[in-house]
Amino acid sequence: MLFILISVIQFNAFVNMISFMPKYIEQQYGKSSSDAIFLIGIYNLPPICIGYIIGGLIMKKFKITVKQAAHIGCWLSLLEYLLHFLSFLVTCENSSVVGINTSYEGIPQDLYMGNNVFANCNVDCNCPSKIWDPVCGNNGLSYLSACLAGCETSIGMGINMVFQNCSCIQTSGNSSALYFEFFEKSPNCSP
Repeated sequence: MLFILISVIQFNAFVNMISFMPKYIEQQYGKSSSDAIFLIGIYNLPPICIGYIIGGLIMKKFKITVKQAAHIGCWLSLLEYLLHFLSFLVTCENSSVVGINTSYEGIPQDLYMGNNVFANCNVDCNCPSKIWDPVCGNNGLSYLSACLAGCETSIGMGINMVFQNCSCIQTSGNSSALYFEFFEKSPNCSP
């Protein structure tokens, strides 16, 4: 029963990390998907391997039985799970994203106002509203996607792409947008 309890606790933490951590690292720190996965592996694999080796040495030195090891493992896993909740005390400021918590005019608005990601400038584009592929306009505002920024053309390939003729980006001159990986983070435009 203790082994099952330990497994459930550890599996719960593992599934949440695999599901949400890569996207969090991408958006919060401006890393690519491959870099985010690599960093997660570097962060997790060495401590796991070292933990198995040290745990084996401790069991051998103190002659811990399987039943005692199950108790120790259960209580340490439960303690680790409870300590993990301290990470919820660390909070970050919400990013400003047009259509979610900022209007197309750049005015901050309440996150729960039933905001609409569509505006007159992109209503004819047939954009999907549920895709998160953020771009930063040269007006300093973040958009859910290049389509929702009203961009008509693009130059380049992959993450080097620059979107141009963006009808929702209101600036003097050429209105363009970039992916976040290549846009210098500034207070006005951060993912």
